Amino acid sequence: MNIAKIAMNALAPKAKAFEKATNDPASYQKAALLEYLSRNRHTEYGKKYDFSSIKSVKDYQERVPIIDCNDLRRYTERMINGEQNILTADKVSYFGSTSGTTGKPKYIPVTAYSRAKKAEVMKLWSYYIYKDYPSILDGKIFAIIDPEIKGYTPCGIPFGPENGHAYVNLPEPIKRYYAIPYTIFSIQDYDSRYYSMLRIALEQNVTTLATLNPSCIILLCQKIDIWEDRIIRDIENGTLEKGWNIPEDVRKVIEKNLKPNKKRADELRAILKKKGKLIPKDFWPNMKLIESWKGGTVKLYLKELPKYFGNIPIRDFGCLSTEMRSSIPMNDNGAGGVLAILTNFYEFIPKEDMGKKQKRVLLCDELEEGREYIIIVTTPGGLYRYDIDDIIKVDGFYNKTPIIEFVQKGLNAISITGEKVYASQVHDAVNKSLDKVNLLIKFFSASIQLDKPPRYIFLVEFDGDPSLKTKKDFLKSVDMELGHANLEYEDTRRRMELGAPILKEVKKGEFEKYRTRRVKEGSHETQFKAPELTKDTDFQKNFVIKEEILIERESG
Repeated sequence: MNIAKIAMNALAPKAKAFEKATNDPASYQKAALLEYLSRNRHTEYGKKYDFSSIKSVKDYQERVPIIDCNDLRRYTERMINGEQNILTADKVSYFGSTSGTTGKPKYIPVTAYSRAKKAEVMKLWSYYIYKDYPSILDGKIFAIIDPEIKGYTPCGIPFGPENGHAYVNLPEPIKRYYAIPYTIFSIQDYDSRYYSMLRIALEQNVTTLATLNPSCIILLCQKIDIWEDRIIRDIENGTLEKGWNIPEDVRKVIEKNLKPNKKRADELRAILKKKGKLIPKDFWPNMKLIESWKGGTVKLYLKELPKYFGNIPIRDFGCLSTEMRSSIPMNDNGAGGVLAILTNFYEFIPKEDMGKKQKRVLLCDELEEGREYIIIVTTPGGLYRYDIDDIIKVDGFYNKTPIIEFVQKGLNAISITGEKVYASQVHDAVNKSLDKVNLLIKFFSASIQLDKPPRYIFLVEFDGDPSLKTKKDFLKSVDMELGHANLEYEDTRRRMELGAPILKEVKKGEFEKYRTRRVKEGSHETQFKAPELTKDTDFQKNFVIKEEILIERESG
């Protein structure tokens, strides 16, 4: 039995303990909360809210306020400059960076303790996969991740995408099961990165493919169509084609493990000759499972996967973000996962209460099946009653613990492929771009178009008749400004998981017609405002489109 299988079998007692806890979630939630408050009672935040005297959930809710990313920033800005013992007593060794509602990214502190607690959820998720698919570790894991480090804070602490940090901290024996050398993910030019990944992966016996966004899987399959002959030639010769934008030190690491493999090249050529194209279900016949998000806006792309993989099962990652991992899918049914009650403390605000002065705040044992909630979290990493701006739905219960599914980002944000674009970011990007190109508009509204790849669209009614060049410059600027304000938008654009935006100029008078219709339908005339950001893919049907403009930019 290999090392990974031994490690998976060793998790059985932890899984049994978790399953037992789901019969009494309230008690285990209280225990987790009091543990984190006690651990951090001597921090600045702990002293401010007197964690030492909090003995119950009620005490906690009465004393500690619900906060958002802007409230949190007052503390994390000091932490990125080197101050310790602010939110957590543990030493901060890394910051997970993610987009916030303003142009500044959020920095989420990570400690050895919080990383270990989050890893416990990952291990349970992996255990349930292994339990259902024991042969999944007979081959390689094709995981698509981000490089761990994007930069360093003023005091020298690294920051970057949390998934890269999690990978780097995996035990070395486990890393050996991954198909792609980590160094490949440091390649900045994305076509060069994708080619390198596929050249390595197509040579191997891949038994599972893991990436958060299924649109990325489809993109890679499309790239295979373009590069199939070149990949086969490289596999046959034991080479990595010259001409790609790959740093020399990275190329050396990749090439030292390459050997001519005529047998595999012949297998791939035979498939190509017989089928006319290379698709994963033919060249990875032993693949057991795909791990990917299944909830929210990605469902459209799941429908494309059978074309490439046949009827392979898909396991959701669960509700996963930089701040927390909050659910554990235990099977392949739907996108729901059992609330991770041993790792974080959760509160929930009914979706219909958002905007109300008095909001109900519920605990996990008070939720109802079929209802949607805003999730508030307290974590082992120093977040207390933090509004993560996620909406979840209760799909049912495992024993007495809710099964939750991610629905969408909060009411003023959209996330198609994980980029989390906020209405405020769109507003700022449009306004800056209008100033830059000296344009006036009567209205704009941003929406999404679920193409392949998906993209944002900008419906605009101009004041006047700008030239085509000016309109193109405006759209290019909006794209760039969004990338500056939102690092996930920039990354997904560069990775080509998110397509270039489209400007859809509406005919003169269209906004006024729309406003008039809405007022007749009951909107208040003095308060009416078209949404600056909406996930309604049919919203554009309210307008007659005069012209569509698409601007691409280089992937690398």
